[in-house]
Amino acid sequence: MGDNPAGIQQAVQRALSEALGSIQRQLGEVQTSFDQVKSALEGAGSQSTPDRFVALLPPLMHMQAAGAALAASIESVLRFVGVSAQWSGLPALAVPAAVPAEAAAPVEEAAPVAAPPAETAAPPAAAPAEAAAPAEAPAEAAPAPPVEAPAPPEVDIGSLPDDLKALHKKAKRFAKITVQELTMYHKKEVEEGRENKDLYRRLKDDIDESKKLYDKRYKKIADHNIDYLYNELVRVLAENDPSALGDYPYTPPSS
Repeated sequence: MGDNPAGIQQAVQRALSEALGSIQRQLGEVQTSFDQVKSALEGAGSQSTPDRFVALLPPLMHMQAAGAALAASIESVLRFVGVSAQWSGLPALAVPAAVPAEAAAPVEEAAPVAAPPAETAAPPAAAPAEAAAPAEAPAEAAPAPPVEAPAPPEVDIGSLPDDLKALHKKAKRFAKITVQELTMYHKKEVEEGRENKDLYRRLKDDIDESKKLYDKRYKKIADHNIDYLYNELVRVLAENDPSALGDYPYTPPSS
């Protein structure tokens, strides 16, 4: 697809070698964590039952974090290989678009077919202009403006059940890795989108597919007034400038 296929292949080869080296190091960390858990389990045999379980927590948590990082790296390499194949002129591969790996989360589906957003948000209604009182109109009480329903408060995550807390954590990680991949794979579009304040138009397909998958996976927390994907798009992609997204069609959470 490029003007210099050989050069592209060499660049891809170098990038993959570096990524695989990182995965190898993460594999070593997972193995080290496993050995620490095994050692802690063997050394806790003489302790009382509560102390035995407490001693296992630190190495188990370290192993969980190492495994999650390894899974995320593998997902990133998988997507990179798919995109690189298209650059090299090979048929497109069916790989998920910006789908981060989640600990203990099964693969739900192949890459969703790119589709236009479900609907385009209507432009905000203009504030009604104040009606000037007629010069000779009798004094009458002005009609009260319509009372808008207050925005739902942001949910206190700490008060939620454990399963919903875990879902919030996964949604936040999904958003972070998704936006990191968008920034990494579309550097030129991101830079131009920030400058021209039209990031959504330039990255429409990727953002739409990511939003579709985010809403599907985390619909149980959709009414919690927290949209981690939107927050990360603003924080990282738009560098804390919501207007840089341009015509973003999805309603952000109310503040």
